[in-house]
Amino acid sequence: MKQLLKVAFLSVLIVAVSAATVSASENLVVHFLDVGQGDSELLQFNGKNVLIDGGSRELGPSVESYLRNHGVSSLDLVIATHPHEDHIGGLIFILNDIPVKQVLDSGQVHTAPSFETYLDLIDKKNIPFDTAQRGQTINLDPNLKIEVLSPPKSQFQDDINENSIVLKVTYKKVSFLFMGDAGLEAENSIMTTGYNLKSDILKVGHHGSSSASGSSFLAKVKPSISIIEVGAGNDYGHPTQKTLSALQNTGSKIYRTDTNGNIVVTTDGLSYSVSAEKLSRSAACVMSLTAALPSIRTSIEYGAAITTTNTIATSSQQSFVGSVKSNKYHYPSCQWGQKIKPSNEIWFTSSEDARAHGYVPCKVCNPP
Repeated sequence: MKQLLKVAFLSVLIVAVSAATVSASENLVVHFLDVGQGDSELLQFNGKNVLIDGGSRELGPSVESYLRNHGVSSLDLVIATHPHEDHIGGLIFILNDIPVKQVLDSGQVHTAPSFETYLDLIDKKNIPFDTAQRGQTINLDPNLKIEVLSPPKSQFQDDINENSIVLKVTYKKVSFLFMGDAGLEAENSIMTTGYNLKSDILKVGHHGSSSASGSSFLAKVKPSISIIEVGAGNDYGHPTQKTLSALQNTGSKIYRTDTNGNIVVTTDGLSYSVSAEKLSRSAACVMSLTAALPSIRTSIEYGAAITTTNTIATSSQQSFVGSVKSNKYHYPSCQWGQKIKPSNEIWFTSSEDARAHGYVPCKVCNPP
């Protein structure tokens, strides 16, 4: 009897795993990476991988590690929304280390060294290069619609942010709007085109700056979920209360990488789930072992079609190291923590202790 039960259990398990595998292959998974004061998003669908921006150059290794940890060995497309360092710097590591089939660029030029290195790598590796323009459709997969809503053919004058690539990605009945750093001028221009801007998930423009996310634009988008990619304690005051209030007035649920960490949206085209994971270094190891067991996570129903999952590590009662010459604190094993000269070291008994002294978490080792 016990043997029969064991065989039956194994049969059910095999069927369940097979079903989960089939289901996963039909999902669009969109990752909003915590890269501090910068942007980086990974789209995965039907074996295809697309990276939109790569954060700053300092965070390039972290972005590469995240990609590899999520099964990315090559990229079908890299999209550089605009040439500012906090979007394009990390792409240098990606282009150098991971095979890339094509690059889509905003067509803008910049004198920053990171932009010149980015172009040199594309040329050196002979990667096909295209410039985005409103009305363009990206043919990644016949079941996935990717539209370029901006920049227009005649680009905005003297404003790199306004000329950011803006994308709408639609999978069946679920849609995403990626705004890059586009602001009010770009929003007003997009509204004149007649595009259907209604989107379930909005990647908020320009890190939640008051120069983007106008009320009239948000009224057309009507996002159920708004995601702000922003650095903790940044000097710009992002996101502004004006933008947060505007998003709240639409009834949108707001996620932020500075408080929620990496944010992942998974959809089968009919419904979607949002998981936010703020992980410490040790918790990340645990997660890598349990990533295939989503049933152990706690799910909270939000509306009719949204499941929100939170995996938050709060353990911080351990030693951290900082430098008297900076305001960052690190795990002792962090590559940057180990580079601090002993004469400049300052030690903290907990993350709370570090923060109380005015220090902020390192964005490479991500302490709590």
